[in-house]
Amino acid sequence: MAKKKKLKKDEFEEEEFFDDCPICRLMKAAQEQGRELTLEELKEAFKKANEQGGIVGGEWFEIGK
Repeated sequence: MAKKKKLKKDEFEEEEFFDDCPICRLMKAAQEQGRELTLEELKEAFKKANEQGGIVGGEWFEIGK
């Protein structure tokens, strides 16, 4: 069986880091644009992920506040 190459922190492959959830899409877009996410952008992405059946939670991410 072939060994999987261990990647260093800065050598990750994007498809292993990002999937198709709203949060990951937002993170990928911000990374491509070279910018940080805003609190409002994150809250909206978590709301969309929740609506799509994702497991989100915690006081910081409560929907409707």
